[in-house]
Amino acid sequence: MTLPIMMMACISHVHPLLTRRTMMTTAFSFSSTNSAITTATRGGIRKQHYPYLTNNSQSLLHAISTTTSSSSEEEVWNRAAEEIDPYSEEAKLNLSNFYKRHNIDSIKDAEKDHKKLLRLTEQVLSWNQRLNLISRKDCTPEVVYHRHILPSIALLPLVLKSSHDTDHNNNNNSQPLKIVDVGTGGGFPGLPLALLLPHCEFTLVDSIQKKLVAVSEMAAELDVENVRIHCGRCEEMYAEREGRMEHLGKYDVCLGRSVTALPRFCAWMYPLLKMQQQEEDGDGEEGRLIYIIGGELEDVVESRIQSDTNLDVLLDREEGTSDKRALIFMANDVEEIAVESGEVDKIVRSAPAGTGKKSKKKKNQQQRTNKVAKGAWQKRDNSVKKERGYDDFQRFEF
Repeated sequence: MTLPIMMMACISHVHPLLTRRTMMTTAFSFSSTNSAITTATRGGIRKQHYPYLTNNSQSLLHAISTTTSSSSEEEVWNRAAEEIDPYSEEAKLNLSNFYKRHNIDSIKDAEKDHKKLLRLTEQVLSWNQRLNLISRKDCTPEVVYHRHILPSIALLPLVLKSSHDTDHNNNNNSQPLKIVDVGTGGGFPGLPLALLLPHCEFTLVDSIQKKLVAVSEMAAELDVENVRIHCGRCEEMYAEREGRMEHLGKYDVCLGRSVTALPRFCAWMYPLLKMQQQEEDGDGEEGRLIYIIGGELEDVVESRIQSDTNLDVLLDREEGTSDKRALIFMANDVEEIAVESGEVDKIVRSAPAGTGKKSKKKKNQQQRTNKVAKGAWQKRDNSVKKERGYDDFQRFEF
């Protein structure tokens, strides 16, 4: 028997590596039954059970009701119906083949990782009922797994493509790979990769606080301890002295997933990457940008691509399943794109605290306050004769 208890709860848990304390109030219900989400299908309404959700996550689930009235939504359901059930043995086998094809099966266990990805799928479905991490119109396990999680996992061999990739997984004394995901949104592609790469350090960046609260809670629920959250704009991470020490030129890899136009994205994040000249100091290799994008690219971008691989090729899927590609750029090329495109000159940053600089706006406001407004009340000067307008008035008595 289900006993729903509606209550307001203040989520005050903060991930151990959270860089900004975040709190959020939300309503959720507890139920004594197994976790289930009601989803709409072409044949009607069906209820799905998710075995990997913990009790805490089960209490966060809500019923989904969607309609499929338009032709575009009909196409969504047709595409979703063709995708493999993420809980099936076939999905597990595909992940195992992906590992073998990219020679990472020796350091990764496909069966364990498949269960981790299913837990993440269920976490996304759970949190998406209260805020839009992804589109709610077609939020099903198949869509979350195949269109959001697998494209993130497709970057795994590209992230590990370095001279010391296996050391990060086998040698605890090696310097961990530092990865920043700019514009992470609902945690893609950073969170799925952090789940499978526990020896790498991930920083997930976004300016929308409520999404980062969800990402932080999902990471805590999945016991992902190599993730920290930064709430704010990327270009302001390295503006102040403390940020320069922590972020400027500190990252081996930067990730992005269709955040904005590539030249603008390069202008935002190129100072975060390690530059080639740092190699002389023994501070590691030149940093790289790995960016997921679809469509045409600008000429200034095309000429500097180091690697261009379709996600369908990386995942060994049928061609045309996705129009997205994974592009790789070296740090110096990223800086050249930012400068040559002119986007680096368009960045507007807040003035660092304590610089003593006053904005032009504040100066104009101060000048306006010194002027007396027209028609304003003023204290009368008694030494000045009153202007009555009838000084020649004479009173006559009858």
